[in-house]
Amino acid sequence: MEFSAPNPGSDARRLQVTLLGPPELRRLDALTVTVRDDHPWRAEKTPLAGGPTQEQVARQIWGPYRFTRGTGPGADPGRGVPGADETGRSTPTGGMPVGETLPFDMEPTWPPKWSGWSPEDWRRQIGPMLRLLLECHREGWEPWVLPCEISAVHDVSEIEVPEPRPGPEAG
Repeated sequence: MEFSAPNPGSDARRLQVTLLGPPELRRLDALTVTVRDDHPWRAEKTPLAGGPTQEQVARQIWGPYRFTRGTGPGADPGRGVPGADETGRSTPTGGMPVGETLPFDMEPTWPPKWSGWSPEDWRRQIGPMLRLLLECHREGWEPWVLPCEISAVHDVSEIEVPEPRPGPEAG
């Protein structure tokens, strides 16, 4: 994975995901990349009286970046590849062959309006780590997920992820 600024001085970022193997996999039929929150229990808290609803908390991305809405590799709603959802949390793709790279456009997140945090307080609160979940699907293989983290402070970060295990019919 590579995380970099596509243009000098831009707040936007480009996340590039490369499928390195295993070679016998040949391709993914579907890949969905999701931005995880800074803490897995963030959206599960009981809301305070007069505060944001649980739905408002869940819709907020508690991390430094989100996907640019409606974008994504091969985004084409007519073909069933809608691009990033309205929150910028998740973006499906039509899959990818081994050895190829898919680009994802990302933009900074902002503090929720109901928080009262300044942008600087927000950055301190959520920290520098972009937490992702890659959901992988391939016919003949059991679906698998790859959680990973990238430092949003550095331009490039390599991540080691476990290799998938073939399903029983892949034999």
